Order: sequence, then C-alpha cells, then structure tokens
Amino acid sequence: MKPAILFDIDGTLLYAKGIGRLAFAEAFAEAYGVEADCSQISFVGATDTAIVRELAQQYHVTSTPAKEEHFGLVLTTRLDERLRKPGAIAVYPGIPAFLKTLKDSGFELGIVTGNLRTTAWSKLIHAGLAEFFSFGSYASDHHDRDVLAQIACQRAADIGATARLLIGDTPRDVRAAHAAGLPCLAFENGWVPHDAFVRAGTEALYSDFTDSASLMATVEMLCK
Repeated sequence: MKPAILFDIDGTLLYAKGIGRLAFAEAFAEAYGVEADCSQISFVGATDTAIVRELAQQYHVTSTPAKEEHFGLVLTTRLDERLRKPGAIAVYPGIPAFLKTLKDSGFELGIVTGNLRTTAWSKLIHAGLAEFFSFGSYASDHHDRDVLAQIACQRAADIGATARLLIGDTPRDVRAAHAAGLPCLAFENGWVPHDAFVRAGTEALYSDFTDSASLMATVEMLCK
C-alpha cells in the first residue's frame, strides 16, 4: 500500500486572513437567528461543528441537524464569495513545492480539517492546492478532531494507502495524530507558543516549508 500523509488546512497550508470568521458570524445569524459575537472565538485547532454548537449553547438557542445544515450552506456561500476576491487567501511559502515533491515521491495526500467538507475544498480550490489531495475528513463528518484523524486513516485505506504522518499547526493536531497512532510534524506559524508543541509531544517542528531537502528527510524518517 502507498504511504499517505494527512494535512490540516488553516494555518498549515494557507491563511484566509480572517474572512472565515466574518462568514461564520453571518451564517450563524441566518441559520440561528442570533447576531453572535465571534470576535473572541478561537478557531485554532477547533472544528466548525463544535464551535457552532458551543455558540448555540452560549446564546441559548437549540442546535438541530437542520439548523447545522442551513448554517453550512450559508457559510459555504458567504466564504466562497469572499475567496473569489483577489488576495483573499495566502498560501504559505514552500507549500506548493513541498506538496509536489511528496506526490512525486509516491505519497498520497489527504486532509484532516476543522472545516466543513464544502468550505475545505473551496479554500483548497481558490488556493490552487486541490489537485494535490485525493481524500480527507472534515467537521461535517464529526465534531472531534481526534476522531477525524481516525476517519482519515480509514479513508486512506479505502483508496489503498496507509496513513503514516499528520502535519498540522496546533497542539490539537499533535493530539489527533497520536490518537490515530501517527507521528506529527508541527508547523510553527507564530499563533501557538513554542512550548505548547513541546508539551504536546510533537515528533518534529518546523517554522517554514521552504527547506524541501530537510523536510523530506524528516518525513521519510517519521514515515518508517
């Protein structure tokens, strides 16, 4: 079976410059009828499904599957509208070359993300990265990131691959990797203190993706 590597999206592959937060607030208002203050919500390592349920509790409104579906549809539309604007999304330096090197080296690439499936692929498409990925798990599958990593491992197996590594940018990604029996290569983008990754037990830590030779050496070591 081919080896597979799992990637988080936001903060790992790309940065959507805060537009997701604005779209999230608009979608919540339309689906739940409440103008929620999303300015202080931490999206770092969280899943959209968990966040929307927490907001519903905070504002004392009932969250139902129908409301969550309505929320997801509006969120996808509002986010996609913003992503179409020039400069709305930034891909981290070195990412396209790194992904290409991995694919050329025989790795299958998958996604483990706190985004819904629709918003995840909208970001990947607008960022020009969709072509590199063949499977994934999303907040629309489950609210718990640990479970999502396990779902992604199963989906890798479904296409004849074996998940070997998870790459993310938060201690929650490290925990999710370990919950699925995988090592984690963490990307330190400045949003999370260095010591938090050390305490989480990440197997490798990089501050950028531009040194392809070093990255590939680390990937090959961790994937053994």
